[in-house]
Amino acid sequence: MREYYDGLDADGYPVNDGVWRKPYVRGDESDVGEFNPVSIGQGLVSMVERAGRFREIGANCDSPIEEEIGAAILMKFEHAGQPLRLCLVQDLKEPVDGLLLVPQFAWGYYRSDWAILNPKRTGALLIECDGKEFHSSAEQRAHDTKKDAAALGRGFLTMRFTGSQIHRDPDGCAQKIFDAVTG
Repeated sequence: MREYYDGLDADGYPVNDGVWRKPYVRGDESDVGEFNPVSIGQGLVSMVERAGRFREIGANCDSPIEEEIGAAILMKFEHAGQPLRLCLVQDLKEPVDGLLLVPQFAWGYYRSDWAILNPKRTGALLIECDGKEFHSSAEQRAHDTKKDAAALGRGFLTMRFTGSQIHRDPDGCAQKIFDAVTG
């Protein structure tokens, strides 16, 4: 206890008229409800992991949104215990096991931003990152529709994400992709 009265309680909060009050706080601890703090360490680990995925993807993408969703996909599958192997098109000539994540996947006359393949099966999940610059005009949308129809004809499923969706929630986009692959 303090030897002298300085207008503060033992915790350093002002005492007014003998009633203990925290400044600028209304209510009490019961008003807070469930509180689950996230340590800075967890956030930092996630940032470092995502940066590592960006480096792993490297120069295999044409745009930042492709890099962003690629990193999110790799992290989502890894955290779910089903890691994908990042595989360049030239690596597809060698026999491999497990699911592959292929950037700039060429098929027919087209190229998709990403593909998830199982080398032991036919078909693939194609992932398209539709930035506003290249996918907003009527002509560009018609081309995308034609491309999706051609993919379906080959047994490929296409998922499209806008640049805004990817920037706003890359992990949510990766979750949708994970659900489509595992679902």
